[in-house]
Amino acid sequence: MNYEKFRRSGELSDITVIVDKSEFKLHTFPLFTKSDFFKKAVASLGSTSLPYVLRLDNDFPGGAQVFNQIADYFYSLPISIDQKNLVALRSAAAFVQCDELGIFIDKRFDEILRLSRARYDLTLPLVLLEQCLGEFEIWAKQTKMIDRCLQAILDSLIRGAGLQLTKSDREIIVRLPLEWILQLINLCSPENRSAILPITKHFLSVWILEQNPPTQNSSVISTQNGNEHQSAFTPVQKKDDLPTLSNGEKRDLLDQIVKALDTTLSLMPLTWLNSLYEKAMEFNCNCQGALAAFLTQSLLHANEIDDGIEHLPDDVMTTLLERITKHKDEQIKDPQTLAKLSTLIDTYVEQLRQRGTLTSEQFIKLASCVPKEQRNSHDSLLLALDEILKNEKSTQLSDSEREELLNQIDFSRVNEDTISICKENKLIPQKLITEASLSLCVKLRRQLDEARNRLRVVEHELSKTRVASGLSTYRPRQYETTSRITPSRSRLTYTSAYEPAITTSAYTYLKYDGETDLDSILPSRYLATSALGRYGGSYYNYRY
Repeated sequence: MNYEKFRRSGELSDITVIVDKSEFKLHTFPLFTKSDFFKKAVASLGSTSLPYVLRLDNDFPGGAQVFNQIADYFYSLPISIDQKNLVALRSAAAFVQCDELGIFIDKRFDEILRLSRARYDLTLPLVLLEQCLGEFEIWAKQTKMIDRCLQAILDSLIRGAGLQLTKSDREIIVRLPLEWILQLINLCSPENRSAILPITKHFLSVWILEQNPPTQNSSVISTQNGNEHQSAFTPVQKKDDLPTLSNGEKRDLLDQIVKALDTTLSLMPLTWLNSLYEKAMEFNCNCQGALAAFLTQSLLHANEIDDGIEHLPDDVMTTLLERITKHKDEQIKDPQTLAKLSTLIDTYVEQLRQRGTLTSEQFIKLASCVPKEQRNSHDSLLLALDEILKNEKSTQLSDSEREELLNQIDFSRVNEDTISICKENKLIPQKLITEASLSLCVKLRRQLDEARNRLRVVEHELSKTRVASGLSTYRPRQYETTSRITPSRSRLTYTSAYEPAITTSAYTYLKYDGETDLDSILPSRYLATSALGRYGGSYYNYRY
């Protein structure tokens, strides 16, 4: 039966539905066939006189415009379903408990998300997710539309779709609630978590680093209270009335995201991560120690391509290294990591020295970042100190200031080249230069003894191997052959009658002397070259 004319005219209407002050003259029969909601609603009205009057007012998702489409569907009239009204119609179908329409819209919803995955499209699921805000949020959660949109966004991010966020993408991202950002992070496996960094970076940049976030159409920051989420501020519709968060709200937001991202944050650009750490200190966040650890990892893995490490101002870099070492007891437990940090600081000090911009204050701050006993070498620091003390301004240093500078160096851990360069600087006490030289001698003597011991062990093992293989003990062997020289019958004719001399050679092969062969272990400038060669020599005995 064709109900279209009754739908258009309202003829024989037995129920009036009021939505946003708009009245719809409908019939209970087509409503009852497709909606359990209207069955229960009419039953609750009791035996009131016809027609029934059902007031939905502002409770219906999408208002009168969406209800008009739902009513057409009840009368088997065609309705238009597209990306713009998909979320609204699905929410309305859930409201009126129309399972048939809900299943149909879900299929269409999944088809659109599948298409976005095939195209590596991030914008489409973001647009659908944005539609789930506001009055549709409760229904979007109930129908799993939010979960499906977040999964589609994550799939596109893993495929690299987030490397170039469009302007519309950025505008949508900052309007998303914190709850959804955290849900997106938790959906991602640890090995793929770096894929969501573009979104989280933009979200944090707007709400933490920038002073004026854009206008919001719905709540963005949520605080968890049991299983309920409450808005941290009211929605603002006017463009000029930009909402701001209190320091407490920013602290909660930053703490939650840093905790969710964990070590993935160390992959962020160094300059951006440093700015975030400054805000964490300003808001007194609980994540200060974690951010310092991530800064350490980011700094140790930074290279020339990194975002701005070569362009960091000297004072910022110095402060950054100071902040890292503030938490080094908590974050640097691996000696290799601490060694990398030491190397990085030494390299940076050397760069400042070569540029001629290193000050005594910077030197003390940088040198004290790593304890003296945990440095493998103090050569770069001593060269930098030598440069500072040679500066004309260094004459203005007091004795205590100069002593503080000198105390940053362990003179027992420098090499001979550094000593040679610094020995002419009269501002460095000769006592310290002498101490460095004596320490170097002790070090070289220890290396010499270790080399000899290693060679004795090798010789002993070689001897054991020969005995085990059935050969004679490895000893010096001397091979000689002797033949007499027969003189002529008359000594008077010695010159002419003497027979050609037959030379008898006695070859003596000297045993390999491990204690004298140190050329291969220590530099030649520390050892005298043997006159017999590296592995011994040979000599000749002539007998007549």
